[in-house]
Amino acid sequence: MTQTSCLLKKLMDRPDLNEIEENHNLNLIPAKRELLILINRSPLPYVPNQRYPWYQVVSNTKGYKMSKYKMRKLSPGFMKSLIDHDGALHPILERIQRDNTLLLCIRDNYINIYYRGGNLLRITGNKHSQKYKAFFDTNYNKNGFSINLPSSDIDSSNDAELWSKSFSTIKEVMDSYFEKNKKSEREFQQLVVRENTRSNISNQTEYFVTDIELSSHNARFDMSAVKISSKDRKILKNCKPVFFEMKYSIDALKGKSGMLKHIQDMDSLVSNKEIYDSIVENIEIQFKDMYELGLINYKKPQNKDIEDFSLNRDLKPEFIFILANCNPRSKNLLDIITDPKMQAFASNQHFDLKFFVSGYSGYALHSDCMFTLPEFQKIVSLFQ
Repeated sequence: MTQTSCLLKKLMDRPDLNEIEENHNLNLIPAKRELLILINRSPLPYVPNQRYPWYQVVSNTKGYKMSKYKMRKLSPGFMKSLIDHDGALHPILERIQRDNTLLLCIRDNYINIYYRGGNLLRITGNKHSQKYKAFFDTNYNKNGFSINLPSSDIDSSNDAELWSKSFSTIKEVMDSYFEKNKKSEREFQQLVVRENTRSNISNQTEYFVTDIELSSHNARFDMSAVKISSKDRKILKNCKPVFFEMKYSIDALKGKSGMLKHIQDMDSLVSNKEIYDSIVENIEIQFKDMYELGLINYKKPQNKDIEDFSLNRDLKPEFIFILANCNPRSKNLLDIITDPKMQAFASNQHFDLKFFVSGYSGYALHSDCMFTLPEFQKIVSLFQ
């Protein structure tokens, strides 16, 4: 099913609804939570009921204009509500700034606040007023904790303060949920973002993550980022777009979401200049907005304004695999990276394929820790 909008009937509330939305670049607009209108932003492949048996998809193609890529950015009013000290959302931003277990991600005039890879809170803006709606998915509360959350309406900083104070309670609820419903890859993904964007060593790294769960043109990537190499720190104009894919354990390397499929998707994405240029522009916007929100620990040159920042479209983007907790002795890994189909992308005209190998220990991302496919094959061969 492609380029359609759909009605989702009898949709059960559950936390992985957010994951479906992220993976397919969709906007799910609640209507009594039993009936949702799903407006497609990009070609949506049919999702078989065997995987998601809890909903029925019915085609409804009338009345909606499709767009090839929906920019993830906030309105000026939304940004002002976050940044201004008397802004309606400022207490929530302050809470995120002092709590690096939380990750704010910008969407289409709304924000998701992630904790351990799960969506702790969604705040949606109103284009006609400075009023906001907060949403926490209570299906995380499978253990039935007694929780008393604030009103979903955020009309003032007092309302936002109440939500900020509720984060500790929500975290406890989500911790309990994750005990039985592991999201290891998403959790490690958020750790990578934190180390390279908000930690006390972030300014020493060369990759700054701007977003997670990027999806467009039938392709999905775990993270988008900006590469500012150490030698280019003073000019702010020779920066490169980067896309990351994280794989947690050997079991995640094959199949429909395996390494080769992601490489093919990357090649397809960059080959589509219209969509790729839109995504690069969006990465620029997000980097600047996240910097203004105080959520990127980057020390810009004193003689430069953040508005001077731009990505160099003439440079090939990098596509980098991060293999978390993969057994280096696994023959499966060596077989995958020496497959002729993957070998064909070792030298690619559209992007530079690389593999992250940790420097000593940790997830700090440096150019010297990124290896080409032939180099990575030699490293893996050492463990066989």
